[in-house]
Order: sequence, then C-alpha cells, then structure tokens
Amino acid sequence: MDKRLLTCVSLCRGRVIADIGTDHGYLPCYMAAEGLCDKAYACDVAEKPLESAAAHISQNGLEDKVTPILSCGLEKVPAEGLTDIVIAGMGGELIARILEDCRWLKTAEPALNLVLQPMTKWDTLRRWLYENGFEVRGEKPCTSGRFVYSVMQAVYTGEKPGYPCDLRYLFCGRVTADDDDGREYLLRQAVRLEACARGKLSSGEADAAKEMQALAEDIKEQCEKNCL
Repeated sequence: MDKRLLTCVSLCRGRVIADIGTDHGYLPCYMAAEGLCDKAYACDVAEKPLESAAAHISQNGLEDKVTPILSCGLEKVPAEGLTDIVIAGMGGELIARILEDCRWLKTAEPALNLVLQPMTKWDTLRRWLYENGFEVRGEKPCTSGRFVYSVMQAVYTGEKPGYPCDLRYLFCGRVTADDDDGREYLLRQAVRLEACARGKLSSGEADAAKEMQALAEDIKEQCEKNCL
C-alpha cells in the first residue's frame, strides 16, 4: 500500500466500502485485514484487473469480507448498507461521469462518504461536485514518489457549498499550506497556474492571465510564510 492509497483509507468513515477501479484490490483487502471495515466491494470494469483482485483476496483469506464485482462504475454495486465509495487513480472527468451515472447516489440515507483521488482534471471534478450539491469537507494532499496528489472527501447535501467555486477552489480545493505535502501540492498548482496564465496571455485573454498569475503569486507567498 503506497501513501496515496493509505491517504484514501484515512478518509473513509464507515464500515461498508466500495472501491471503484480497484485494480489489484489492495485498498479493500488492506481495510478488511486491518479491521477498518466489515465488508468491502472490489469493483472494476475490466476482467483482468478483477481476476488479480480476486487472487489477492483469496491469498489473504478475505473471501468472507471482500467481494469482487465486475461493474461499470457503480452500476452493479449494492447500495444497501454502503457507507463509503472510493474512486482513486482516475481522471477527474471520468470520476465525475461515474458519479453522474449513479442514480441512487443522491438519495442514499444517510449520505455516502465519497473519497475521490483524481490523477488529472481535478478542476473538472471540483466544479462538478460544487454544481451538483456535493460539499468537499476536506482534502488531504500526499506525496508518493515524485508525484503529489490530493484526496477529496465529499458528501452530498443537495445545497450549494459555503465556499465559492472560484479559481482558487478549482486549482487548490480545500488544501492548506500547513504541512510539507500541502505546500508541495500548492506550489505545483502555482506552477500550473503560471503556465495557464502564459497560454491565456498568448491567446489575448489578458484579464484571465492576470487573475491566474496573481493567484499563483499569492499561493507561493502563502507557502513561504508557512515555511517560517
């Protein structure tokens, strides 16, 4: 289990977990073996990864706790008793589409705890969550190898969140500069903002470029202050 998946585990809150795009089934097997859940579903859209997950489940003697499911997104996942949905290691657009296609996601009682870790298009996912009544209650950045990720914890409320869907939210989410991982994530987002600003400027969008550059500088200043 790498730090990215362990960070996902740390944001789970209930006892019945669905891991979407499970690959080898590492996360649900780890949670079941460590007593962090009573039941888990290891789900994948492809047969080969699911076979790997089933083998991992069997090797660890977890057949009574972890069930492999061939499913396109959440389509075949049992809703009854489910408390947490983990979708990690996919693009933000795909994660948003999986959530969009789940008919019972917004009607679940109590509301499901979503643990989401986009590899790309984090801004697309954050915007989708905001526009569809999901509140991002926390984000944990983590460094794994040479990559820095942010893991989001979101819950459906049906209401507009109390924070703005502005440029800072879209690029930085709820990540703070309180620790090394947070600062590293924010600094990398600042670099991306500067690249976007140059692109906007070259296409004649001076106002957008100015906003992006100003936010990048503000982020860098914030990180520098928190290093002291």
